[in-house]
Amino acid sequence: MEKISVIGLGKLGLPMAALFGSKGFKVIGVDVNLKTIEAINSHNCPIYEPGVPELLNKNWIMATEDYRFAVENSEASFIVVTTPSEESGAFSTRFVETAGQKIAENLKNKKEYHLIVLTSTVLPGATAKLKELLEKASGKKCSPDFGLCYSPEFVALGNVLKGFSSPDMVLIGESDPQAGELL
Repeated sequence: MEKISVIGLGKLGLPMAALFGSKGFKVIGVDVNLKTIEAINSHNCPIYEPGVPELLNKNWIMATEDYRFAVENSEASFIVVTTPSEESGAFSTRFVETAGQKIAENLKNKKEYHLIVLTSTVLPGATAKLKELLEKASGKKCSPDFGLCYSPEFVALGNVLKGFSSPDMVLIGESDPQAGELL
C-alpha cells in the first residue's frame, strides 16, 4: 500500500496524516474546513501539536474537500472524525456516518479493493452500522469489494506523534483477514 487518505484533519487526523507521510506514504487529507485545507496545502500547520509542523513540511501530504479524488487515488481511507458526547453519555456517530456515506458513494465506480479504517472512538455496534451504510450506499459487499477495520487510537494530546509511533497497544477489529492484514 502506497497511497492513503485520512478523513478528518483535526487534532488526531492531521498528526496521523503527517506521520504516515513521514513513513513514505502519499497522503490525501480530507476535511470540511476550507481554512484547514488551505493552511495544509500552504505548508502551515493549523493545529498545535509538537512535531507536526516539521513533518508537514518534509512529506507529501495534500488536503482537499473532494472525497471522490481521495477515494479514487488511495488504497485505504482512515476515518478520524470527531465523535462528540451526547447527553446520554454515548458518542455521536453522525460525523462518522457522513464520512462513511461519502466514501461509499465514491466506491461505487472503483474496481479495486479499498480498505476503510475507523479510528474514531465509538461504542460497540457502531462498526456494524457503518458496514451496513457502506454496503447500501456503494452497492458493494464488505470483504470481496472492500474491507472494514476498527482500530482506535489511544493517544494524549501534546504527545500524539509519540502515541502513534510507539503505542502501548494496537487493537484491530477486521471484517476479514485481508482487511486486517492490509492494516
